[in-house]
Amino acid sequence: MTSQFNKMRSLAGLVLFLLTMLAVGQEVETQLAELGPALRSVEAKRISEHVKKLASDKFEGRAPGTTGETLTVNYLAEQFKKSGVKPGNPNGTYFQNVALVGYRTVPQIEVEAAGKMVPFVFLDDFVHDFPVLRPSATVKNAPIVFAGYGIVAPQYGWDDYKGLDVCGKLVIVLSGEPAVADKSDPKKLDASMFRGETRTYYSTRDFKFDLAAEKGAAGILIVYDPTKTNTYSLFQTFAKMEGFALKPTGADTRTLISGLMTLDAAKRIFSASGQDLEKLSANAEQVGFSAVETQARAEITVRSKLRNVVSRNVVARIEGCDPVLKNEYVIYSAHWDHLGRDRKLKGDQIYNGAIDNAIGTAMLLEVANGFATLPRKPRRSILFIATTSEEKGYLGSRHYARNPLYPIADAVANINLDGGNAWGITKDVLSANYGLSTLDETLEESALMQKRGFLRESLGDGGLYYGSDQMEFAKAGIPSIFPFSGFDYVGKPKDFGEGKWNSYSDNDYHQASDEVRPDWDLSGAGEDAQWLLIAGWKISQTTKRPQWKPESEFINLGRKR
Repeated sequence: MTSQFNKMRSLAGLVLFLLTMLAVGQEVETQLAELGPALRSVEAKRISEHVKKLASDKFEGRAPGTTGETLTVNYLAEQFKKSGVKPGNPNGTYFQNVALVGYRTVPQIEVEAAGKMVPFVFLDDFVHDFPVLRPSATVKNAPIVFAGYGIVAPQYGWDDYKGLDVCGKLVIVLSGEPAVADKSDPKKLDASMFRGETRTYYSTRDFKFDLAAEKGAAGILIVYDPTKTNTYSLFQTFAKMEGFALKPTGADTRTLISGLMTLDAAKRIFSASGQDLEKLSANAEQVGFSAVETQARAEITVRSKLRNVVSRNVVARIEGCDPVLKNEYVIYSAHWDHLGRDRKLKGDQIYNGAIDNAIGTAMLLEVANGFATLPRKPRRSILFIATTSEEKGYLGSRHYARNPLYPIADAVANINLDGGNAWGITKDVLSANYGLSTLDETLEESALMQKRGFLRESLGDGGLYYGSDQMEFAKAGIPSIFPFSGFDYVGKPKDFGEGKWNSYSDNDYHQASDEVRPDWDLSGAGEDAQWLLIAGWKISQTTKRPQWKPESEFINLGRKR
C-alpha cells in the first residue's frame, strides 16, 4: 500500500511539474507575442549606422564642451524624436543642462623626511584625479599618514581611520580592499568580509576620495603598481588632458588633491621615514588595523586653469499606461561622451570611442525605438538618459541623481549600457557584479526567453560594476545593473570571445584606436538590445519593485528613498 501511495504521489508531482512548465511556457509565449513589434523593430543594421555616425571623425571624440558635444546631443535628440519618443525634460525639451568646471591642473607635492627632501615628481610618481577647483591652493607642512585601505565599513567591523585625526594631512592608502583569508580554508577569501573574491564599492577610488574629504584630509593618494595594472598609465593620460567636475553649488569641500601614486614612490617615502611599506601593508590586512602617522611631511600646491562649461544630458520618455504605476520609472542610461581630440598626439588625434560608448548609446536608441512601437505601452514609464561626462567621473549621472527631473524615489531600476558587443551573437550573457539585486533574476528570465544562457557569476572580480554610470544611480538607492554579453560566441571557437575582449582591453580601450572596424558584426549588439528591452519591459509590468539583496553594500550606502 505504501509503495502504491508513493508511486501515486510521485506521479502527481510529475503531473504538477509538467503543468507548471506548460503554464510558464504559455506565459513566455504570451509575453513574446506582446513584445513582438518592439523586438522586431530592433535592428543591428540601424545600430551600426548610429555607431558609424557617433564614432566618426566629424564628431571629434564627443568631448563635453566641444563641437563634438553639440553634434552628438543634437543627433540623439533627433533620433529620439524620429522614433516617436517624447522629450524627457518636463520643460518640453530633450536636454538637461549640466553645469561643469573644466580644469587643467599641475599639482606639486614636495616631501621631506628626516630632514631630507624625497624626490616625488608629477606624472612619474603621482597623478591627480580630482583636484580642488581653485586657480591656486597650498597646504604646507602636512603630516603624511598611512591609513591602510582607507575604508570605513561598519557592517564588516572595519575602520582604517580609527583613533586618528587626518584633518589637514596627506593620506596614503592601498588600492582595492583587504583580502581576509577564510578560517576554514586559508587558500580562499572569507566571503563574509568584503564579499571575498568579489569586489565591493569600498574598494573604489570614489569611496576613498569621498571619505578622505569628509574627514578633512588635505589630500589622498592611492598606491598602484604599474607593473600589475594599467590603471596608473590610464590616469597619466587623463592628467595631461582637461578634466571636468560638477560645478559646486557652495564651497568646494574636496581635498586639494585626490589621486594615484606608484608603488615605488610609496616605498621611497616610507623608507625615508624609517618604515617598511610591505610590513605596513601586511598589517593593513588585519582586523583591528590602526592608521600610522609617519615622520614625513608634505607641501601640496595645486594650480589650475578653470573654465565654466554647460554640458547636456539627453533625456527621452515613454509614459506608462497604468494610472498609478506610470508615475514610477525604469531608467535606461548610456554615456554619449568620450575623450575627444588630443592635438598633441602624432598621427591619429581623435579618441573615437566606438565600443566605449558609441555602441552602448546606439543600443539605447534602439531600445527606445522598440518601446515606442509597442501597441500597448508598458505599465511603468520608461526614461532614457544619454549622459554626459561619464569618462570624467560619472558627472552626468551624478548630476541627474542629485537633480532629478522626476522624484528619485519613483525610479525603480537602472539598466546601464556601456561598452557593446561588436563580434556577433553570444550564447550567454551576464551582469558585471552578480548577486547585488533581484535585477539579476530579471536578466536571467529575459535571457531564457531568447533561449540564451545567463551566467550566475560576476564578470571577473566584479570590479567593472564600479566603473560606470550605474554607480551614481546605485548610490542614490536605485537597484542598478550593468549587463554584458558573454564570451561563448555562436559559430566561434571557445576562446574567441575572451580573445576579442582581452585584445580590446589591452590595445584599444581609451585609445585613439577604438574605431569602427570593417569586420565588426553588430548582430550581437542587436540581440543584446532585445534582451535588455525584454528585461526593462518585465520590470515595468510587475507591481513589485526590484530590491537590493542583503549582501549588497548599497543597502547601507544608498541614500534613503
